[in-house]
Amino acid sequence: MNHSKLVHYLSDPRGPEEVLPALTAGELVELLDALYQNLDTPEPEFDAQVWYEMGVEESCRRSVSAEGAANGVA
Repeated sequence: MNHSKLVHYLSDPRGPEEVLPALTAGELVELLDALYQNLDTPEPEFDAQVWYEMGVEESCRRSVSAEGAANGVA
């Protein structure tokens, strides 16, 4: 993901609470990778840490949901 696309996500007025659940699994992985790389720079984008933490939570939530569905848990 290029820098301008990352900034587009970070500046979305809906915020991570609405944006992250709406992403496909692939989009979420791509965004988390871009956020991680951005956080590893001397001057990460404003709110990148918040988006990254919430993205990891969303990923974990999906993992737990998928595991439950695979085990027949509703």
